[in-house]
Amino acid sequence: MVPAAPAVPTAFLRASAAEDSRGVPLSEPTIRVVPSAQRSTDTPQTPGLLREVAFDSRNPDAKVLSGFVSMVQPGAATGAHHHGDQETILYVLSGRARFRWGPRLEHSTEAGVGDFVFIPAEIIHQEINASAEEETSWVVVRSNPDPIVVNLPELDAFAEAPAVDYTAAE
Repeated sequence: MVPAAPAVPTAFLRASAAEDSRGVPLSEPTIRVVPSAQRSTDTPQTPGLLREVAFDSRNPDAKVLSGFVSMVQPGAATGAHHHGDQETILYVLSGRARFRWGPRLEHSTEAGVGDFVFIPAEIIHQEINASAEEETSWVVVRSNPDPIVVNLPELDAFAEAPAVDYTAAE
């Protein structure tokens, strides 16, 4: 005798835009895949860094998290910024990243491939590609699906200058 599947609480059932392989709409939560070609740059950006979002509040399934990939060109550095009340976790995929933080970006640490980085809510920070030869990239997960980026150009005097100036090529 095959045991019956446990009942799913109705609180977990919700309409979904997903469909099964026959095109029939699913009425329960489902796993979603966002292929790399479908990530979007239509999200707040910070100079020196490119964000390609996979999941955020514009996605019907993202309720409490957002997820994306960020890339920093060789030798580039972002401007100072923060993400409001959102906590951020980064996982370094390639390169070597330097992070500066604090009211005047007075603290510094580095992370390499395979390292996780935690950035608390409200922390002013800057990301720097520590290599002038290779791109640095990381996977990002934030504690809120809304894309909050508060750029702080008034802190440019405290920010680390990029080793390579890409603005001159524009």
